[in-house]
Amino acid sequence: MRLREFHMESVRSILVIRLYFVGDVLLSTPVTAALRARFEDAHIAVLIKRRARDVLKGNPHIDEVIEYDEVERYHSPVWLWRLALRLRRSRYDLVVDLTGDHRSSLLLAAADPGFRVGLNHSGMGFLLDRRIPYRSEGHIVDHLLSSVEPVGAVAEDPVLVLILTEAEMLESRELLKGACIAPDAPFVVLSPGANSHYRRWPAQRFGTLAKMAWDRLGISSVVTGSAADVEAARTVVAGSSGTAVSLAGRTSIRTLAGVASLASAFVGNDSGPLHIAASQETPIVALFGPSTPERYAPRGSASRVLWSHPPCSPCSQKECVRPDNPCMEAITVDEVLAALASLIETKGRP
Repeated sequence: MRLREFHMESVRSILVIRLYFVGDVLLSTPVTAALRARFEDAHIAVLIKRRARDVLKGNPHIDEVIEYDEVERYHSPVWLWRLALRLRRSRYDLVVDLTGDHRSSLLLAAADPGFRVGLNHSGMGFLLDRRIPYRSEGHIVDHLLSSVEPVGAVAEDPVLVLILTEAEMLESRELLKGACIAPDAPFVVLSPGANSHYRRWPAQRFGTLAKMAWDRLGISSVVTGSAADVEAARTVVAGSSGTAVSLAGRTSIRTLAGVASLASAFVGNDSGPLHIAASQETPIVALFGPSTPERYAPRGSASRVLWSHPPCSPCSQKECVRPDNPCMEAITVDEVLAALASLIETKGRP
């Protein structure tokens, strides 16, 4: 396929494809910010999975969000064909593929834009006019930003973008009030969930941490998580001797961000909520195991990263060669408490 030349002056519409999880979409927001700065008047659309739509709500750098319904219509050829036709009819001048798998590559080909640039993760780079090779070193935000460098879009100081409304902040405060957290009272958010159980620090240790945070730092704890994390949150609360309350299963992406923005600090595993907290500049204690903090450490907030770094880490996380899960088990409560205390003393909020 003959590669086309890029003409900046011809760009009136842009499509960004990011078909991954909530945290991945949030980590891609510096890319849309860089594109907006470069192409101020262009119409910028983003194609994402439906579950991540709330991440981009109110984002000033995005004009349109196109939802990919991976739950109901993932296996529907008719729906996928209609999506492909919709993209083609939009006649984008530039498409940026931040996914780089076969699915996104085929949708990109169907859109047939004026210029195609993106990540070459799955051997489909022949469909691109500018191919960005996969890079396992360095932070993921920098890797994603490298995909738009060929079109002149750069970010000197990239930050994650998740902007809340006054109504959403009020809702977040009401959730805390309902959990008996007084207005302006200091508290720490504890997030025991993660997509993979290999990434999870034991819930019992979160409970012990909550008790020690109260006894030694005088700060209460709010446990957050999805509906799937309710049982883990119960374990945390049970182990806290009454110093922690649970909002697990009761927060949306945006009210979680609101709660995090009001917290003195956030303690969590390597997962989407970690980056949601970072987008609000909340001080963070990040607990890493099978994945490397060089790649996924929080960006945009003061942080302390704890990683035991066993010889087998980083790994694929699909199957642990050590039944004792050494990545997370090696992180002690005392280490996390010390990291939390240092954040509250130096960067935390009253």
